[in-house]
Amino acid sequence: MTAAQPAPPPTTTPDEAARFADALRARCRERRVPALSAAVGRAGEVVWTGTAGWAPSGPRTAFRIGSITKPMTAVAVLRLAAAGRLRLDDPVGRHVADAPAPDATVAHLLTHTAGLPAEPPGPWWERHGAGSWDELVASGVEPLWEPGERHHYSNLGYAVLGRLLEEAHGRSWDAVLQVEVWTPLGMTATGRTPSGEAAAGYAVHPDADAVLAEPVAAYGAMGPAGEVWSTPTDLVRFGSWLVGAGGDDGDGVLPLAWRRRMAAPRAVVDDGTPFTAAWGLGVSVHHGPGEGGRPGRRTVGHGGSVPGFTATLRADPATGDVVAVCGSSTAGFGDAAFLLDLLGGPGAASASASAGAAIAADPDALTLAGTWYWGPVPHTLTPRPDGLLALGASGGVDTRATVFSRAGDGSWVGVEGGYWLGERLRVVGRGTAAEALDVGTFHFTRAPYDPATAVPGGVDPAGWRAVPGLTPADDDAVG
Repeated sequence: MTAAQPAPPPTTTPDEAARFADALRARCRERRVPALSAAVGRAGEVVWTGTAGWAPSGPRTAFRIGSITKPMTAVAVLRLAAAGRLRLDDPVGRHVADAPAPDATVAHLLTHTAGLPAEPPGPWWERHGAGSWDELVASGVEPLWEPGERHHYSNLGYAVLGRLLEEAHGRSWDAVLQVEVWTPLGMTATGRTPSGEAAAGYAVHPDADAVLAEPVAAYGAMGPAGEVWSTPTDLVRFGSWLVGAGGDDGDGVLPLAWRRRMAAPRAVVDDGTPFTAAWGLGVSVHHGPGEGGRPGRRTVGHGGSVPGFTATLRADPATGDVVAVCGSSTAGFGDAAFLLDLLGGPGAASASASAGAAIAADPDALTLAGTWYWGPVPHTLTPRPDGLLALGASGGVDTRATVFSRAGDGSWVGVEGGYWLGERLRVVGRGTAAEALDVGTFHFTRAPYDPATAVPGGVDPAGWRAVPGLTPADDDAVG
């Protein structure tokens, strides 16, 4: 087998860059945002940045990102779990003695199912500011539900998780994130306060061309829920790492297996509409509607909103495409999906994240690529840019579609998706040639029921026979 060739660095074409810039300017005008800043990532690299609006900003201008702070807090908590210092099913009172809802587990807090109110008692903390942990505890927080009863988004829950980090490490929650998350991931413009140029936040009058400067309040114990400043470039780095778009180089921060656990839906968002969103461990999981019979795009990320600022981070685990947008308006700009949609449909790898990247990640995967038949049904096995294998029915929506990662014994294990999640994909063959696949005991062959392989139950020796008229002519079809 020839040695793998280095993959070309991911890029954008001039046409793509122009589309991103036009879309950003259009969104800025439509939503009347003083400043918008955006970045796009492919295959673990930032490939485009842009700004729009009348308020000055540049790629390194920091914006307050509100609740996108939460997945960063979650990563630091999950590092404790990965190190064996706590369990996700531990009651939080075991680690924070004076926590509200002490019987709620760490997982309940991460998934907004602890039963806590959305906000702490007192004035609007995001604009007025919030006090210390002792003041928060003394304010008399009362749970609304029993732990695990239902999903209810709670900023309070992340204040508790931030306190857990402080108790575990003996230093402030943001100092923990600086050492354990931001610095290792190269997020040099991210912090509890801006390290350089910072955008000003405004409220834009809904009926006049007028703005009002918003205060930048100190959030005290509520900081772990939404006080961080960052840039779209740093957020794309974080999002790319979160979905493993750059491979598993970030395992030192949190192993990829744990990041996949973060992104697994655990709590459905029931707001009275058809379910399209859920919560994992510190991240939101959205599944938009598909078009033309295609499955919708699933994204992982978070949104953020505090007076004067909104931000969105969305990452597509299937393609490794990531977008982040930050704005300086209280009313916001919508979702960052308007940029993600310019990167192609679900399951379509980015132009620059082509087979070259897959070769660099795992050249053996290419020998398995292509069409395989489960009985008579064709499936496509596709090496992904991140070195994983995606298996799904050829054409149409496939509820069994699964993504596999290389396991230590040479097999592959399902790590994302449907029917074969957690199951093994094993190569069956003589020597180095792959004659068949065993996927959770199901037999896949290069031809329908290939008699040259050990098809369970055998194959009729008479083989396939023609049946005239089995496929109706167009004028015989029932409309």
